[in-house]
Amino acid sequence: MQKKLIALAVAGLVSAPVFAQSNIQIYGVADAYFKGGKLMGEDTMGVDSGGLAGSRIGFRGEEDLGSGLKAVFVLEQGINIDTGKSQGMTLVDSSANSDGDQTFTRQAYVGLKGNFGQVALGRQYAPGYFTADYDALLSAPGISPMSLLSNFTKLTITPTAAARWNNSVTYNGTFQSVSVAGIYSAGNRETDEKGGPDYTDDDKYGVSLKYDNGPLKIGGIYQAVKFKDVADETQKEWLIGASYNFGMATLAGSYQQGRDVMGVNGFDVDLWQVGVIVPVGAGNIHVAYAQGDVDKANLLQDDVKPKSFTVAYTHALSKRTTGYVGYTKVDYDDLLWSEAGVLGNNLNGHAGTEKVDDTDLFYVGINHKF
Repeated sequence: MQKKLIALAVAGLVSAPVFAQSNIQIYGVADAYFKGGKLMGEDTMGVDSGGLAGSRIGFRGEEDLGSGLKAVFVLEQGINIDTGKSQGMTLVDSSANSDGDQTFTRQAYVGLKGNFGQVALGRQYAPGYFTADYDALLSAPGISPMSLLSNFTKLTITPTAAARWNNSVTYNGTFQSVSVAGIYSAGNRETDEKGGPDYTDDDKYGVSLKYDNGPLKIGGIYQAVKFKDVADETQKEWLIGASYNFGMATLAGSYQQGRDVMGVNGFDVDLWQVGVIVPVGAGNIHVAYAQGDVDKANLLQDDVKPKSFTVAYTHALSKRTTGYVGYTKVDYDDLLWSEAGVLGNNLNGHAGTEKVDDTDLFYVGINHKF
C-alpha cells in the first residue's frame, strides 16, 4: 500500500505542470496528394507532401501575466507525409557554422504579446511568407504558380522555407484594418570567427504593411538578405499585392522584384502573377498564371522568362478537411540544365547543354487541419 501511495504522489508531481499549463495546444496539418505527369521533363508518378499547405505538427501556448500581457511560444516541425521524415533546411537556412540537428524546422519562438502587438525571439516567419491574400492559389506550396516560380528563382518573398529565418526578433501588430510586421535575423552566425567572415555577413531584415477591410486587401513587403560571405551584394526584394472579393469571384495578383539575387551583382528577378477564385457550391475553382523575368547577369547565357499556370478545384469536405484536384504547368523558357544547377536544382544525369523540358502535373489530394 505504501509503495502505491508513493507512486501516486510521484505521478501527481510529474503531471502537475501539465494541468497548470492547460492552454497548451497541439495542432498541425496533414496534406498529401497523388501526382502524375512530367517534372522538369522527367516522368513522375507517386505521392507527395504539401500540395495546399506544408504538413506539420506544432505546439503552442500562452500564459496570462496580468495587465493585458501574455507570454507565448510556438514549436513547429515540418513533416514530409509521403515518407514520414522531417523536412530539412534550405540553402538560405543552412550554414557551415551551424551546429547540431534542427528539431523544429518551421518555427520555434517565445515572446510577449499585448495591446501593443507581439514581440518574439527565435526561428520565425519573415513578412514575405504571408502572400496568400494576393494569390488565387492561396500560396499553396506545391501548386501555386507564384510559389513555384518565386522558390525556383531564389526569392525570399515566397510562401516557402526561404522565408523562415533563424535567430530572429520579430514584431507583429494589428490596429483595426492595418497590420504591420518587422523582422531582424542574425542568420546562422552571431559571433566573429578568427580568419572567417564577419558575423553580420548573413544578416536578414524585412518589413510589411497591410490593409484589410471587407472585400479589399492590399499590402507591401520589403526584405533584404546579406550574402557577403559568399558574394558581394545584398539581395533586396519588394512586393506589392492586392485582392478584391466581388462576391461572385475574387480577383488577386501581385508584382515583385528581387535585385542582386543570391548576392550576385546584376542577377535580377521580376515576377508577376494574377488569378481568380470562383465559388461553386461547397468548393472553389482557382485559376492563376505567373511569369518571371530573370536577368542573365554572369550566371545565365540569356535572359529567361519562366511561366507557370494552374487550374484547380478545392472542395470543403468539412470545416477542417479539404479535397483538391488540379493541373499545373511550368515552362522554363529554354533554360539549360547547367543554369538550372546554378539555381540549386539537381541535374539528374542531364548534360549541362540540354534544355529543361516543361513540368506538366495532374494531381488529386486531401488536406486535413487538426
